[in-house]
Amino acid sequence: MDFNKVKVVATLGPASDSEDSIKKLIKAGVNVFRLNMSHGDHDYFRRVISCIKRINKQLKVYTPIFLDLPGQKLRTGKLGGDKLEIKEGQEYTLGEKGQIPVTNSILKRIKLKGKILLSDGKIELKPVKRDGDIIITRALNNGTLLNEQSINADGLSYSDKYPTKKDIDGIKFGLSQGIRIFALSFVSSAKDVAAARRIAGGDSTLIAKIERRDAVKNFKEIVEVADVIMIARGDLGLNMDIAEVPKLQKELIDVSNKCNKPVITATQMLESMTKNVLPTRAEADDVFTAISEGTDAVMLSEETAIGDYPIKAVKMLRHIISKYGYKDVPEKMYEIRNEHDAIISAAVNIMSSTNIRDAVVITPFGRSAFRLSRYHMRVRIFALTDSNTAIDRLNFSRDVISIKIKSMKNFKAAIKAVAKKYGLKKAILVSGLYSDKALTEDIRILKLD
Repeated sequence: MDFNKVKVVATLGPASDSEDSIKKLIKAGVNVFRLNMSHGDHDYFRRVISCIKRINKQLKVYTPIFLDLPGQKLRTGKLGGDKLEIKEGQEYTLGEKGQIPVTNSILKRIKLKGKILLSDGKIELKPVKRDGDIIITRALNNGTLLNEQSINADGLSYSDKYPTKKDIDGIKFGLSQGIRIFALSFVSSAKDVAAARRIAGGDSTLIAKIERRDAVKNFKEIVEVADVIMIARGDLGLNMDIAEVPKLQKELIDVSNKCNKPVITATQMLESMTKNVLPTRAEADDVFTAISEGTDAVMLSEETAIGDYPIKAVKMLRHIISKYGYKDVPEKMYEIRNEHDAIISAAVNIMSSTNIRDAVVITPFGRSAFRLSRYHMRVRIFALTDSNTAIDRLNFSRDVISIKIKSMKNFKAAIKAVAKKYGLKKAILVSGLYSDKALTEDIRILKLD
């Protein structure tokens, strides 16, 4: 497989969860699979996880899986025919026995002013009046409502308890299946991430999804304790002024880069490809913008989960990444705050002033590779580690090819194998190794002819 600079995350669903589709998605360039636990039961996820593991073994690759926990998102219920066609101007009832099922606890909190937004804002309803245990609404646009879609309205808010019971069940289920990567929906503070960490364990990888105003306000504390950041632009645009989202995306990516944390830009990257074989020009520009701002990964949601062209969507995303690549992406520079930064800065200076385009990083935890990748150096970074946790986290980081080795003591043999496989002639070696319980870091030039 060709070297993938910016990583691609794909959501699996009815359109892509077959063995044949998963195999094609991996070959098309998917680096990480997302399973959305807001849709489906444990039997379904168990089957898909088993399928991915089996295909990874067949293809001799490692494609990590993360479970996206439902969080405190408020949702509609299941529809009689699994979908409801909404027509502009027509009236629809909300309630436990309404045309659009919602719980009484949600219904009681909806105020009869403003709009009711369904399915991440794709459908807008105007409340007309209450009639006993239902609210009568009028549709403001056409749309198709599916089962268990988001609902936002004036008066609705999230509870303070985090993680929810469903989240806890999801984490425990994931651990039982050997999954140790979890996306935390609707976090508002570092305390939420810490609470999930106590259940998932210290060696799990936690992705903090930024989709609430409180999460933006507390972002600097969240990025310190999370392992990966996801800018979930769909809900973020519903929970605050949508005009603020582009600027916020740039700021959140920049802070994540400075803190050595991989960052995923998500939602509506190529949404038109849910139904069309080609994206819009604006979507192609959106992908490039995220790349140029420093995102480590881009994520497809409906495009691959329920879209008509999941494989083509991945190929198109990978094509856009390869075309724009780094030609127009500026290299970044960072303040040297400690000796670890100094080592990486020295490596960057050497590569900037020579024709060395490869780096080999021996890293117990992945931190040196993260530090190097944030510079956007137009180089390949081969990260060798014996840590499963580091491998999981490095799979989200741009420019990094993560390689699992049996023991850090045998890294020299591993370097030779990497050099042979990828045709390395000369590389910068950045090593962080434990010796006599002390961490030793150094850099050197490797000649591998």
